[in-house]
Amino acid sequence: MAKTQASPAALKRESAGRYVTGDGRFTVDQASGGWMVTDAEHANELGLPLVRGPFATLSDARAAVDAARTEPAPTSGLAARIASLPAKPRPDRRTAKTTGAASRPKGAGARATSGGRESSGPPEAPPLEIREWRRGDGDGLRGLWASVGMGSLGDDDASLAVMARRNPGLVLVALEGGRVVGSALGGWDGRRGWIYHVATAPDRRRAGIARRLVERVEVGLRALGCPKVNVIVLDTAIEAAAFWTAAGYSRLAASQYGRVLAADDDAGAGRR
Repeated sequence: MAKTQASPAALKRESAGRYVTGDGRFTVDQASGGWMVTDAEHANELGLPLVRGPFATLSDARAAVDAARTEPAPTSGLAARIASLPAKPRPDRRTAKTTGAASRPKGAGARATSGGRESSGPPEAPPLEIREWRRGDGDGLRGLWASVGMGSLGDDDASLAVMARRNPGLVLVALEGGRVVGSALGGWDGRRGWIYHVATAPDRRRAGIARRLVERVEVGLRALGCPKVNVIVLDTAIEAAAFWTAAGYSRLAASQYGRVLAADDDAGAGRR
């Protein structure tokens, strides 16, 4: 007896909270925010599969799959908007090192070696790398967040993957020598941008890592046309409040800070 083949549009359950269409084009995942639909046939400028959602129910996600099959391929001007942003000048590291060496008193920071020669002080930290989240970063991020008393629903690998697909270029990880030392998760709901889980390893604080992460998220949000970004800061987090204030954020309400990103939205600076 011949085996009946599944319809290309039918959803087949692969595992708990995960379905795939018969033709393999669409994947439907359940995350903390709802059901997300990933379209393997269409990709954005970064080469990532296009993601739709979140949808409140599996039926809504199924309807979105049916609609996506008949809709024209989506287009975006993200690459052009990013390219049009003015580049920030980078400091000349060679000049900085030369200036620092000239101004340091002779012998300062030096230590004797076994051969009697002098060498520089403690070894420099590995170069800081800031990049987008990748599969495999989950354990390092959760370890970082635990070290600073941070954590919430949505920190699992599946939820992080969904957030990264929905917000390309905004879910960032900072590493030194392969070790996760910082994070900032950016997102945009179409009206306001949000930044979550800005964290720095305790032994790497006050090195400018968090500031660099936040600035990069802001650049990405601005390129998308996001006019304003908000963050949640607990009233008990005194140091965090000071950080966001120094970064140009104003307190809007209890536990909420924000700042205007788009120059033409100055009139709405007081709106939440």
